[in-house]
Amino acid sequence: MTLVELLVVLAILAGLTAAVMTGAAATREKGRYDQTTRDAEAIAEALTRPDGLSLVSDLGFAPIDANGLCLLFGARLPHETVTEDPERPGEMLTSVAVHDVPAWRLFSAPLIPADTEPQYAAAEVAAPALAVTNRFDVVTLGAGWRGPYCVGDALDADDSDPDNPIPFLRDGFGGLWEFDGATLVSRGRDRLDDALRAAGETIDWRDRDRAFAVSAPAPTLSLTVRPEGDAAVQCLHVFVHQPALTLPATPAAAPTVGLACRYFRFENADSVLLAEGLTLGERVVFALVETASGAMAAPPRRVFLRPGVNAVTLPLHPATAYPALSP
Repeated sequence: MTLVELLVVLAILAGLTAAVMTGAAATREKGRYDQTTRDAEAIAEALTRPDGLSLVSDLGFAPIDANGLCLLFGARLPHETVTEDPERPGEMLTSVAVHDVPAWRLFSAPLIPADTEPQYAAAEVAAPALAVTNRFDVVTLGAGWRGPYCVGDALDADDSDPDNPIPFLRDGFGGLWEFDGATLVSRGRDRLDDALRAAGETIDWRDRDRAFAVSAPAPTLSLTVRPEGDAAVQCLHVFVHQPALTLPATPAAAPTVGLACRYFRFENADSVLLAEGLTLGERVVFALVETASGAMAAPPRRVFLRPGVNAVTLPLHPATAYPALSP
């Protein structure tokens, strides 16, 4: 084989190698692009599922940032704190702490929580009606993390500290997802915000920002009460119990999971529509009314809230129909 023939063979091999490598790189980039789409769709499905086996159902918590979305994959919540750098005055320092979210268990809570009672009990709930709530003592409802709720490759961990890895939510290109509670955004391969680019700049399809709608639907509760004897309702009190994840205010504190009691009050109404602060899943509803003849109530009822309007009718009976619970 002459030197010229050898050079020709090497040139052909180099051309074939370049073609194969280019095709493999394009396939790899397309795979990362598709992985970003799959992860976004999985996150959206996990947050919107109405079957009672979701993060929102178990924690009463709809994430409002990318850190909160990490709870879909594991029971660990990163908590970022921005403070002034003691070594560099005027500059800010971001630190990240990781908190473990309590696993699934049962909780009991009073119908009027201690942290809520002083706010309205004395002024808004008459003594006879308040006594009725105490006859039912407590309600029990499952609360806590029991995931993972989402299967995908979006969760990465910074294992610089093996004993306490920090979870991060990453897209298919390895960049951090951005989330504002309603829209999930991937900045693409170059991880740059398209809005900050020069006017008229050509953007490669792999670098383009992509936005996905991701938000947990909010249910509403249409509640109708039927007092015994068709007594006229003077005042309607409604208590809705649901799980609540309380996020820490400082890195030193850990999140807690318990029950929250949402209170609603209406004058001269026996049919109302409740919407504020309700989340999907099994909830406990308790209603009592004040009438001209006295207080009426029904035992707490479990209601499964689904997306849209959930209609419930509660028959109410005089307070004397319910014996007081033993201490």
